[in-house]
Amino acid sequence: MANNLILFTADFPFGSGETFLETEITFLSKGFDAVHIISANTQNEQTRILPENCSVERIDLSLSGAQKVQSLAGIFSQLYRAEKKLLNEKYGLKMTSGIRKTMLLSLFRAKLVVAKTESILQSAKKEDQLFFYSYWSDDVAIGLGMLQNKYPKIRTFSRIHRWDVYFEESAFSYLPYRTFLVNSISKIVSISQDGIDYVNRTWKTEHIEKLVLSRLGVGNLLPFRLAENERFTLVSCSNLIPVKRVDLLARALVELVDVPINWIHFGDGVERQKIEKILENRTEKLQVHFKGRVPNNEIYRYYSENKPDLFINVSSSEGVPVSIMEAMSFGIPVLATDAGGNNEIVTNENGELLPLTISIHDLADKIKHFIQLNQEQKELFQQKSFETWKEQYNSETNYSSFVDYIKQS
Repeated sequence: MANNLILFTADFPFGSGETFLETEITFLSKGFDAVHIISANTQNEQTRILPENCSVERIDLSLSGAQKVQSLAGIFSQLYRAEKKLLNEKYGLKMTSGIRKTMLLSLFRAKLVVAKTESILQSAKKEDQLFFYSYWSDDVAIGLGMLQNKYPKIRTFSRIHRWDVYFEESAFSYLPYRTFLVNSISKIVSISQDGIDYVNRTWKTEHIEKLVLSRLGVGNLLPFRLAENERFTLVSCSNLIPVKRVDLLARALVELVDVPINWIHFGDGVERQKIEKILENRTEKLQVHFKGRVPNNEIYRYYSENKPDLFINVSSSEGVPVSIMEAMSFGIPVLATDAGGNNEIVTNENGELLPLTISIHDLADKIKHFIQLNQEQKELFQQKSFETWKEQYNSETNYSSFVDYIKQS
């Protein structure tokens, strides 16, 4: 009997998205006889090398005009009617055209997933054990929930991160079929305790036993060493998009006119020009280097060779950022806003948790305060940062346990 995993992704192994799966796939491939990846990325070339027992295909979930029209038939489905009833009774929301469209299109995409998974079930050997795993709790996960109800003997799993958890992060302050998901999927796997707490408060589920905490993790084979920079080096890593608020960090650094700082940022995005405009007012004491989007191994190499003094995350919304885990695996202390699960990884021992509404001036003060710590204090932060990664976010421990959990469920 073979244990086979069917993994649904948004991009991986195509394009540049879901870089964190580059680590997890290694453990998934070791834990299962075969891993079949189904990616919703239909445009980009494959950019990641997969283990030998992994195969990959694509699923097109971008609906044509005709399919969008066909989705209107969903108003007659039992699932749609049940969700419509929950909308007001449990969520306290009013039906809008945006919410209705979300419900219908999600339902149509979910049925495409059901069709794909049923073809896999029909071609599998009777003695094989199949595990279906959606990396996101999106329309794919809804489809897996529908599949689970139809085939009770299969096992289905879905992770929740950030945008697929928090209603307020969506365009209409609503995420479709959340109660259905928890009722139907075998297990909902959260990357943070904050995610579980939010689901318990907001998704109105009676099946809290289906919610499981399984933290992400990163690996690091490079040695930990203490920072010895002549010039204070600060690093950040994120897309340059509004939710990440890198412009806030830029404005704070511009205020520090009397402090020599070397700021390195990994990532790119639509706010690049806006941030560069802010930085036009900086003094020569602030040196800035935008590295753009680079492979994880290049970020690791930079951390190892340059050993930054501080990592900063000022997002307005987060799960538990892999970028923070990566920084801590090199013993880099972290300043981060109290968003989502940041308070589960950042403490007063390995850095500092900042108010979500922190002002530009206060952020500048926090950075300056850290710069002015004596060497002994900085080294203590560095040691604690490394220990946090080693004890809580080590990929070897976390992903090995996750694979065992799936197989034993």
